[in-house]
Amino acid sequence: MTIRDDSLHWTFTLRTPLGDTHCSFEIDADTLRFESDDPLGGGVDTRCWSSIKEGGTAAMTGMGGRGGPDLPGWVPAQMEWLLLSGGRDDGKPFMRVLPVGTHRDDIVAAVQQRLGSRWIGERLPLQDAQARLGASSSEWSTLKVVGIVVAVLALLVLLIILLSFLFHPIIAIPAGFLVGGWLFRKGLHGLRDGLVVANTPTARTSSAALGLVELAGRAVTAQPSIAPVTGRPSVWWDAAIHLWYEDGRNNGEWRQVAARHGGDIGVVELADDTGQVPVWLNGADLLLEAQVWESRKDALPDRGITWLDELGFPWSGNRRIRVSETSLEANGAMYVIGTLDERRNLPAPGDTGTIERFMASIRTGEWRRKGITAAPGPAKVVVAVLIGFLDLFSKIGTGGERARGADDSSPPDIAPAATVVWKGRAGRPFLVSNRPEPAALTSLRRRSQLFCGAGAVVLCYTLYQLVEFVAGA
Repeated sequence: MTIRDDSLHWTFTLRTPLGDTHCSFEIDADTLRFESDDPLGGGVDTRCWSSIKEGGTAAMTGMGGRGGPDLPGWVPAQMEWLLLSGGRDDGKPFMRVLPVGTHRDDIVAAVQQRLGSRWIGERLPLQDAQARLGASSSEWSTLKVVGIVVAVLALLVLLIILLSFLFHPIIAIPAGFLVGGWLFRKGLHGLRDGLVVANTPTARTSSAALGLVELAGRAVTAQPSIAPVTGRPSVWWDAAIHLWYEDGRNNGEWRQVAARHGGDIGVVELADDTGQVPVWLNGADLLLEAQVWESRKDALPDRGITWLDELGFPWSGNRRIRVSETSLEANGAMYVIGTLDERRNLPAPGDTGTIERFMASIRTGEWRRKGITAAPGPAKVVVAVLIGFLDLFSKIGTGGERARGADDSSPPDIAPAATVVWKGRAGRPFLVSNRPEPAALTSLRRRSQLFCGAGAVVLCYTLYQLVEFVAGA
């Protein structure tokens, strides 16, 4: 909260299926002002206190909860809105979402103080509050909702038809060569990096020369995060929960139902006996050792059992559960091979190429906002609902995953002449591991061989399909 003269101002960010939406409330003696960059219904909404008859907050239980699969991060456990009756000017009610935490409490307290006896209460049932304050808009009539549902279903059918064309040989064969070539190329690059690792001597942080460098030491952080299963203080950790699902034919599969993470995966300090150096993990190839426990086979630490109970997945229940935890332990072993450079030579935030900006737009969801903005007026809501529907069902069980890792982190805030390890600009290897060099090298080679093998299989199968297509033409 900030104070501007005699006004109060709050800013907050809401996660939505269209990406992050930035909102603000501003309250002074005469008016309430709400501003949002939401592509649907955003802009500025100002109300005079003297024109408001009644006001309160309305709440509704969201989706998900304890013992259920994770939903996307934008799906809240509870939703709450600030509702105000329509003003004398246009008669339209005010209904805007509230943030969570102290911002919510401060905004509600400020509004309640200014309304006085006109305040009707907090967290009222949504339908009751809408009916009393006249917020049941005719714009969202049953007919309009049905129309949106029909339009979304029609778009889904159209998408299915379009996807079916992807399996036509004219599209599938070129795509197969591209995918197979990419997999094989990635495997070859990994094997090349393995040769570089094997032939690069380990240096000390205090005497390492600029350029390609190999370092081994300890991972250091001023604010360790406690891993949920092992309880180890970590620079960062990621944990996932899988359940075994039977398909009715004596077959089954593991499906992820929940994931959590903690700690900072943007920048980590590597220290040895001679000093320490920051490592900017943007674009790093992380070769981390994961621990896995399976019910009925392994003994889970007590801390992990408590964690599972809190999430609603009891370890001693009837369901088969598999838990995995990956962490970079604080003061634990850390191996890095990357480019040592001065901070001034690192790219500034946003200083990226066209391909990197495109990939960042995909990761952050910015493409969704641009798509909604470009859609014709009546189609905006339909496209937004379709995006939310697809995002919801494609991310069940993964809503708590670390969404972007270190790919969108900023360079370390250090002096321009200070040194830092990063991915560099020359296509050199950039590997980070919590294992010694031999073990990390073995993991890299094994994974690279799998990529090469998968690429070769895809290329051979695509070539076979090409021969079949030409012979049948």
